[in-house]
Amino acid sequence: MTSDPDEKTTEQPPRPAPQSDDAPTLVTPTDETPWQRSRGRRVSVHLLVILATLFTILAVFASWTREQLLNTDQWTKASAELIANPAIRDQVAIYLVDQLYTNVDVPAEIKSVLPKELQPLAPVAAAGARDLITKAANAALEQPAVQSIWTDVNRLAHEQFVKAIDGGNSYVSTTNGDVTVNLGLILGKVATSVGLPGDIVGKIPPTAGQVTVVQSNELKQVQQAAKALKTSSVVLSVLAFLFFVFAVALAAGRRANTLVEVGAGMIVAGLAVVLLRGAAGDAIVTALVTDLSVQPAANAAWEIESTLLQQLATQVIVVGVMLILAGLLGGPAKASKAVRGWLAPVLNGYPEASYVGVALLVLLCLLWAPIPAASRASFIIIFIVLVFLGLYALRRETLREFPGAAGPGGDSLRAGSAKIGAAFSRAGAAVKETTSKAAQDVKERSASHKAKSASSGGSQKMADLERLVALRDSGALTDEEFAAEKAKILASDS
Repeated sequence: MTSDPDEKTTEQPPRPAPQSDDAPTLVTPTDETPWQRSRGRRVSVHLLVILATLFTILAVFASWTREQLLNTDQWTKASAELIANPAIRDQVAIYLVDQLYTNVDVPAEIKSVLPKELQPLAPVAAAGARDLITKAANAALEQPAVQSIWTDVNRLAHEQFVKAIDGGNSYVSTTNGDVTVNLGLILGKVATSVGLPGDIVGKIPPTAGQVTVVQSNELKQVQQAAKALKTSSVVLSVLAFLFFVFAVALAAGRRANTLVEVGAGMIVAGLAVVLLRGAAGDAIVTALVTDLSVQPAANAAWEIESTLLQQLATQVIVVGVMLILAGLLGGPAKASKAVRGWLAPVLNGYPEASYVGVALLVLLCLLWAPIPAASRASFIIIFIVLVFLGLYALRRETLREFPGAAGPGGDSLRAGSAKIGAAFSRAGAAVKETTSKAAQDVKERSASHKAKSASSGGSQKMADLERLVALRDSGALTDEEFAAEKAKILASDS
């Protein structure tokens, strides 16, 4: 097959791409943060803070209820404070005397010791003696020995209540399914202390002074409630913590301000708990106690039992204040940046000294314990973790904002340190020079004294030798005597 020489191959030029009618999109850089770009993010952060605040309130009440009802040490501590309160002690004395009169026929006992003609007055005498016995019982309850029995009874009772034992012991029993606390030992001790005869004290039955804590039909519900209480206190605390953390993490570009918001939420939660404590106390006392004479004791009991609630609320408020301070220190305000710039040479140039200094301040604060919550293990752990996390974050921020403060920027601080060191060196050199001069002066004085002593001793020896020669020449000494005396004088030189 041959090709036609007249044929020419031509290449088709590339077809241009179709033009779009839409104008090209220009991408312009923006300095907006995720917080500024997303309204949903802002709403979510505020919502998380609100939810965390509500969960904090619930968590504080749940933790207080768990500790107060299920912690034996806390229960025993509160019991000791209860019996030490005068209003509560009055009511306990009245209850014990009521038990004494209920279980012992006091009028009959008085009648048995009265003359026949006065026996009709036994009921009147028993009624009159009731007030005297009550006062004596109150005085007996003030004694450390009786209060110790009270504390031991409550401790053992609470231990058995928490363990939900079967059968119980001399203090707590679950007879017929009821959980009871037996104050019979205290009743007997009080009866003996008020001076009642031994035969009357012996007539008090062992079941006298029993207080039913939980009835049989309530025991299962109480056990379920205790289990739910343990779980809820942990779950609510974890949820409150996670919501606060998520709020700060989600607020990219505004985390320092959000940290201030979180701290404010915790302060609001703590104050809400304080207000609810007062309102709940009034409502509970009014609902449970209708006798006006007993309400002072009930109010005192609520104050004592809710002291831990007050401490937990204070702990939350203090942590909130710490978070606000941390947020302000790390915030974008000019004053905050100025403070960071002032701290940067120390934090960047001397990190070890910074951590040691803060650790010493934390230790002093914990030893001082300005608030009761400062002695609680949970507060100590949270306090230490927050302080050192805050210091770590602050140092990272100063390294980012003031990188030169770790090197040349820290020259002023190092120069100041060098000046202080030089001053100490000059002071040390001056002290050393003064000490050397004083030592040299003492040495010279000592040498001069020795020289004078040696010179004085030499003159005396020459005089003694001249005297010996004169005595020998005059014939007063023989040659042997002269030699012996001369040897003695020369020997004194050593």
